[in-house]
Amino acid sequence: MNFDLNNIQLFHNDCMQQMLELQEKGIKVDHIITDPPYAISAENNFHTMNNPRKGVDFGDWDWGFDPTIWLDRAMPLLNENGSMIIFCSYRFISQITNKIESLGGVVKDILVWQKANPMPRNINRRYVQDMEFMLWAVKSKKTKWIFNKPEDKPYQRGFFQTPTLLGKERTAHPTQKPIALMKEIIQLHTHSEQVILDPFMGVGSTGVASVMLNRQFIGCEQNIRWFEIAKERFLSLQ
Repeated sequence: MNFDLNNIQLFHNDCMQQMLELQEKGIKVDHIITDPPYAISAENNFHTMNNPRKGVDFGDWDWGFDPTIWLDRAMPLLNENGSMIIFCSYRFISQITNKIESLGGVVKDILVWQKANPMPRNINRRYVQDMEFMLWAVKSKKTKWIFNKPEDKPYQRGFFQTPTLLGKERTAHPTQKPIALMKEIIQLHTHSEQVILDPFMGVGSTGVASVMLNRQFIGCEQNIRWFEIAKERFLSLQ
């Protein structure tokens, strides 16, 4: 089941298979902006408690996920001046960096998203986890990358602060990213009408932000529930 509308192409498929099909068709994209599973779902350590807290479980897709293997299929799809923004857990920054470099890419910077309204956890024993990380990488050492620093800023920090999802924007997806955050990233790292690929589309936040900013979008999602929600979000933009 696929969905094609104007400058939007959505694929209900495993991204490894879909990226291979895109490659076989000779398709290239300008940018990959994606939020893969973080592989951080885990059981808790409180089994002896009478009422133990639940562990972290974002869904079947997050358990045992390899955070680097998909890059073997993704890197060949980037054009020579292509770039990537990859959300990830701090635990896997070095592994993803090493993988990108092994494929000839270059990691330019590590970016930080700070949630203005984080969910507290065990606040008397742990730090509040209010940050997520992104790798900004480019295709190769010869890449002429895009960096649209706003003219009204003396310099651009690699630090983005937005609330987590509020109100009507929220869906049932447990790791949905805010459109405001994705729009800011897209404006900094892409040009109008360029093609953005998200192999782990989820409910389509990257794509919705892309369309709002006059970019073309290709998205892939294997979970039919998230795929259908994404499709409805795109239809609501028309």
